[in-house]
Amino acid sequence: MRSAEVFFAALVAVAVVSKSAGAQSAGPHATRSTSAGVYTDEQASRGRDMYAMQCKSCHTPASHTGVVFANSWDRRPLSDLYSYIVTRMPKNEPGSLQPDEYADVLAYLLKLNELPSGSDPLPADSMTLKKIRIEVGKKDP
Repeated sequence: MRSAEVFFAALVAVAVVSKSAGAQSAGPHATRSTSAGVYTDEQASRGRDMYAMQCKSCHTPASHTGVVFANSWDRRPLSDLYSYIVTRMPKNEPGSLQPDEYADVLAYLLKLNELPSGSDPLPADSMTLKKIRIEVGKKDP
């Protein structure tokens, strides 16, 4: 009877390890990328207007594009950039915009970096944005 218990315990352990390894290997594939179109054109348009009203007096679009943007944000979760903007902008009144307005500005920044738009708007939710990886200059297959 003892060998049957040992066999069963070993079988359960193998199943747990296999499931854990499968979940770890699925991790990067489960994460979406900004190259998959995570915002809408309409949202980016609203973000452009908000940027003009709230951001343009201190920032030029060039300060948020190309190598400057890539060096700071490429391969990081979109939630990092969202949190940065929410907690620090606008400079004279950080956190003063509505969450959707921050998401709109974020969509505009993605558009400035020539990342494709999609059919669903970017949510103003850090937990969802944490699952989206910024990938500058890359296209999903």
